[in-house]
Amino acid sequence: MRPQIYTAADGRRIAFARYGDPDGLPVAYCHGTPSSRLEAAVAEAAARKLGLCLFAPDRPGYGRSDPLPPTNVAAWTGDLAAVADHLGIPRFHVVGVSGGGPYALACAARLEKRVRGVALVCPLGPIQDPALRRTMSPAARLAFFLAEKAPWALPLFFGPATAALLRRFPRLTFTLLESQLPESDRRTLADRRIRTCFEASIREGLRQGGRGARRDFVHYVRQWGFEPAAVGQKVTLWHGEADRVVPVTQSRILAGRLPRCETRFLAGEGHYSLPCRQAESILYHLVLG
Repeated sequence: MRPQIYTAADGRRIAFARYGDPDGLPVAYCHGTPSSRLEAAVAEAAARKLGLCLFAPDRPGYGRSDPLPPTNVAAWTGDLAAVADHLGIPRFHVVGVSGGGPYALACAARLEKRVRGVALVCPLGPIQDPALRRTMSPAARLAFFLAEKAPWALPLFFGPATAALLRRFPRLTFTLLESQLPESDRRTLADRRIRTCFEASIREGLRQGGRGARRDFVHYVRQWGFEPAAVGQKVTLWHGEADRVVPVTQSRILAGRLPRCETRFLAGEGHYSLPCRQAESILYHLVLG
């Protein structure tokens, strides 16, 4: 699918894609890390069935969106608002998956008059808390440590060489992960259509050598630019209890900081199975529930 490009007031290109019913109720999709706008394709069938239009921008440094130096999570909301304006969308719902979770919450806090409601799907929690970092894998803990203490070293951990390798061999990402994933994730990724979608999204997300991912990691360990307590809209938080990428502990803590949060913790679901197998339920409860 060819990307749609919006040129911002400062001249930057912001790439986005739309999935589902083009004339349907709008839902902004905040992709994970590292990923891209193409990730939203996993929910296209559900969106079309429910009469929804997902619009999914690439964050700076991902896919076809021009890069920017790190700022904070909340600063990105201006890009999403600009894309919504470009599409003639005054109000919308927001869904954030994995590393897109903090960005979805930022949109609710900063664009409170435009965002109707939020769905968080296996979201990254307030990782500034060292206790939460200890729930992550050793590789993730190292990435967050570098992002906080030595961001200049992040390219050594996740730079052009790693990005080029994963773009050349996208299956390698899941081959390395599979032994650590629960059965539900392994079954989900055995579906060729789903696996191809995730592989294409990662390949596209790494098009610029990992710039977007490095920027995200720095954003996650900094103050986000808003407090979760400032999110006044209803938030439905979905997390699989078998998730080994972002453990459910993070959502339990995050939920306690959101004033209007309804939690759905699903036994047996993992990081990849949840957004795929529960896509219709997630979108239904977000917009119609």
